Amino acid sequence: MIDLHGRNINKLRISLTEVCNMACTYCVTSLSDHKRAPDELGADEMLSLVRMLKEHAGIEKVRLTGGEPLLYPNLIPVISGIREMGISSIGLTTNGQLLARKAKALVEAGLKNVNLSLDSLDPGNFKRMGRVGKLHKTLEGIEECLKIGLRVKVNMVVIKGENEEEIVKMLEYGVRRGVEVRYLELMAMGPLYHKDDFKLVTMHEILERISARFTVQPVSADTDSTSLRYWVPGGYFGIIPNNSAPFCSTCSRLRLTSNGQLIGCLSNPTPLSIRHLLDHPDPAEPLQNLVKKSVSYKQDATFTGSALVMSRVGG
Repeated sequence: MIDLHGRNINKLRISLTEVCNMACTYCVTSLSDHKRAPDELGADEMLSLVRMLKEHAGIEKVRLTGGEPLLYPNLIPVISGIREMGISSIGLTTNGQLLARKAKALVEAGLKNVNLSLDSLDPGNFKRMGRVGKLHKTLEGIEECLKIGLRVKVNMVVIKGENEEEIVKMLEYGVRRGVEVRYLELMAMGPLYHKDDFKLVTMHEILERISARFTVQPVSADTDSTSLRYWVPGGYFGIIPNNSAPFCSTCSRLRLTSNGQLIGCLSNPTPLSIRHLLDHPDPAEPLQNLVKKSVSYKQDATFTGSALVMSRVGG
């Protein structure tokens, strides 16, 4: 679907569940903030909505997120169902705590790529930033994915005073393992919205640290990519510069929450429910109208932040 700014909205991010087994400091205030929506969709209901969005709204690519999607009890049937409806680009974003023992089944179901949240390679710092979780479990998940040939990217949220000293170390790890690292500028969302002490490390600071260690050359990326991409000897890395160089003007994403609400923009997260269309005899026109309305909320210039918790909308 083409929006008012000429963007092809063809990517769907699905928050399968709001529950998570970690409580990252930039996401929530405590683990208890992660609560399953009382009206969370079952697998069949979620697949029906995805099928509608594919057939009537032009969705071509799906990324499954959360919360933590590996906690969703019917994850494998959902991946299989999405593959069977003809969507070949299926990705997963996870903290990796449960990934090592599930990776093979995910690939067999149709998963093509996985993005791992990994903010520190120091066990103590990993625990401080995530409040819960163990570094070795995420690293084991990465190794298992690489062993079975699943394409992996690592996402590192860089926070001043917490992990910026590990920027180069993380890239060295990525180069050794053949994994592309993406550095995320801190986003003013959830507990960080309007916070006075916003510990931003900018794209320019990230590049300065990496350039002191590596030869860095910019390379091309997809026109609707959220990241700016760079080559270093032995590999690649990206920076997702939410503040320094917002990508709103090329955003091609639509979000679907775990209870069936569309969210078209993180800066203007007005929810529009499509759940009722599960019982509609001919949902095409009402669905298209709701999708058009949802994407009409998209900003075309700058990310302005939101009080919305990211686990609600799928990271």
